[in-house]
Amino acid sequence: MDPDGDSIGSQLAWGSFLKRFKKQFKIINQGQIPEKYQFLDPQNLIENIDSKNYKDFRPDAVFIFECSYLDRIGRVQKLISPKTPIINIDHHQDNQKFGTINILDKKASAVAETIFDLLKLAKFKITPQTANWLYAAILTDTGRFRFSSTTSKCLRVCAELIDSGADPKLLTDKIYYSVNLSDLRFLGYVLSQMEIEEDGKISSIALKKEILDRYQINTENTEGVVDYSLLLKGVKVGILFKEIAPDRTKVSLRSQNNIDISRIAKAFGGGGHKNAAGCLLRVNMQEAKEIVLKEIKKWI
Repeated sequence: MDPDGDSIGSQLAWGSFLKRFKKQFKIINQGQIPEKYQFLDPQNLIENIDSKNYKDFRPDAVFIFECSYLDRIGRVQKLISPKTPIINIDHHQDNQKFGTINILDKKASAVAETIFDLLKLAKFKITPQTANWLYAAILTDTGRFRFSSTTSKCLRVCAELIDSGADPKLLTDKIYYSVNLSDLRFLGYVLSQMEIEEDGKISSIALKKEILDRYQINTENTEGVVDYSLLLKGVKVGILFKEIAPDRTKVSLRSQNNIDISRIAKAFGGGGHKNAAGCLLRVNMQEAKEIVLKEIKKWI
């Protein structure tokens, strides 16, 4: 559901591997690709399950990338029969090992790093396009090589990807520095409404549906807004509350240094990484803010 840069890049790169071996495949997610990633998929290989009819489609095998648990793929589950083999490829600490085969590397900076290892193991020649997909995935999942998941290995992988034709400037410019005017004005408004708690240790941003409608922002294009919650000096935990429906609030969490935010997300049925995690609460935004802030304050 709601694919991010790592899942998008990993899926496209794996698709190029399957194509080389003349396998028929589909890449299916629930939700639209965020606008900033659409340039990665000019052939529209990634499909949204809500936009097509898959009545007669039954795959012989399924690869699932960057999902801690099977429900994370949402309505795509209905395409998988109980006997369909699942290859689960992930790097989250809390992966539930739901696959017939589980390829888990919890030390990997991104799933794309594991995909890179698998492609090398298969002696697959990485083309410039595939290199761009993998580089973009690692770039985004490490927060531009800022998160603690950034390791010497992931940087060596990126160096090899550059040698294979990845274009760091193009990818960084397209993903982070190609903002349209309405998005920029929206961001300005959102930041002006940022709230500070616990003497500046917690900052939170709230996105109400009416604000998204006012600025004509699609919800999938709000990925990355939460990162601004950590820009303020002294902030240890940043939060983004996003209104999905009157009784549903998506919560994205970010933290600095040794605060394991994934444990907080897990307490609310979510998960993620040490410094980047999230969850979905079936309450209105105000209730979600009260519940989450109360829990976080125990950790600060």
